[in-house]
Amino acid sequence: MWFHRFQFPQAPEMVALDVAYLGDPERGRALVAAVDGLGGVVSDTRAVMSVADLGDITAEPTAPSPSVSRAELLTDLEDETVAVLLGDTVAPLVNIQVRHLGGALALPGAGARGALAEPYALYLLGLGLPQLRDAVTAEQRALVEALGAHVSGSKPYTFLAPGESAAAAFAPETLERLRMLKRKVDADNVIRANFGVLS
Repeated sequence: MWFHRFQFPQAPEMVALDVAYLGDPERGRALVAAVDGLGGVVSDTRAVMSVADLGDITAEPTAPSPSVSRAELLTDLEDETVAVLLGDTVAPLVNIQVRHLGGALALPGAGARGALAEPYALYLLGLGLPQLRDAVTAEQRALVEALGAHVSGSKPYTFLAPGESAAAAFAPETLERLRMLKRKVDADNVIRANFGVLS
């Protein structure tokens, strides 16, 4: 489940839930029945779909656009955490998103990163336009500071942002092993990554 607080330019603030349930459709409907009584629904796209179409749930844009993002891992959704996330207006950000983790991500042996102990990911997105960039990064920083110890300090590798490095996503011993493998197997840097382990 993903929870969003959206604030698009010249539009009222809105909330969205993106949900996927891999199981019996009736059971899935029962699990999300509580949202039926919320009111003010703009769009409801719940439906049975194939696994191949799961990516359509979030309707993420695929075309490049100027944006500034920041991701963090949350240790909880206690009242204090929720109060920060539901606090003031979303602007100058366009999205404050919380993703429920767990499942396969929490299992041991899940790649070099290993199991994610944190139950939630926080994703903060703003427009990267020159006139907004400083305000967006300041708001992202302020929200993370307000969350304090509810942010673990670790980051998912696939959510690193410019200015961050692989060291924020991997334990020191894991990063050293990845560096050793990179030097041994790909010394010419044929295999590239946005956040290489050697940088």
